[in-house]
Amino acid sequence: MKNRTTMKDVAEAVGVSVNTVSRALNDKPDINEETKRKILEVAEELKYHPNRLARGLRRQKSGVIGVVVADIANPYFSTLVKGLEEAATEKDYSIILQDTDENYENEVGAIDTMIEERVDGVILAPVQTESGTIKKLQDHNVPFVLVARRFTDLETDYVISDEVNGAFQATKYLLEKGHEKIAFINGPAHNSSAIDRLKGFREAFSAKGIKPDEAIITHGAVSTEDGSSYFESLVDRDVEFTAVFTFSDYVALGVLNAARARNITIPKDLEVVGYDDIEFTSCLSIPLSSVQVPKREMGQKALEILVNKISGKPDSEEAQNFNVKLPTKFVIRN
Repeated sequence: MKNRTTMKDVAEAVGVSVNTVSRALNDKPDINEETKRKILEVAEELKYHPNRLARGLRRQKSGVIGVVVADIANPYFSTLVKGLEEAATEKDYSIILQDTDENYENEVGAIDTMIEERVDGVILAPVQTESGTIKKLQDHNVPFVLVARRFTDLETDYVISDEVNGAFQATKYLLEKGHEKIAFINGPAHNSSAIDRLKGFREAFSAKGIKPDEAIITHGAVSTEDGSSYFESLVDRDVEFTAVFTFSDYVALGVLNAARARNITIPKDLEVVGYDDIEFTSCLSIPLSSVQVPKREMGQKALEILVNKISGKPDSEEAQNFNVKLPTKFVIRN
């Protein structure tokens, strides 16, 4: 079996020292540009790949970042992770991915794994029922960035989207269409996204000078099954509503399924609006209006911030607090 190409092999082929090859491959200064170009060409020809473990020992870094998300099966998080992975590859990092399935005990186990694996840093979409994992990361001096969710009572770095404005625009749209009895099937009350979306929902009503009907605001939905269950509960209570705003597109899909089963015609009898704008929303028989979240960009930005924290070099003056809120956009469909 052929041995891997080493830095020594590249050095001998070019006729320079191993140290010069190392400096060229790591883009260090004080090396002739022509020499660097030649080294890079030969390294590619010889299919040289750096030994990540050896390099990590030299730099006292693993070259690995831990990523912990709430539900990798959800396209929201899979798209976010795709952005993370793209940015990690660009910056020569690998990732270890863990899925908590919205369970805090799983989150504890995932963080313990990341600490044991000595990752250089962690990107975490927290479950948010508890915050002990944040303290654990801090106690072990592991750099971390929260993504998609944040704790308002803790000083942490985070990348989120503008949930308040997203919900405001979606609710404003329904109000402008004449709906005032708008049911809101929201996510868990402890979830920062649900808190911000409820705030935007209320602000849209306030801007119109009216109040939402608290009797048709529910909390706790995250899945398609939840969407069906919460919607059926509203219908069975015989409360009045002409539109439904949902915590996510998955929840909206549950509403659509339950409405169809009860012979409620969408959008003639009831209008439904989702959140997240995941891919299937535009492919439904009745394409779903939804709030578009920059999921891929959130992942990319979180990775960029974490690498800056690991290296100790902030990328700009205004990014030093590392609290980033990316814009959302309401997409109108059928």
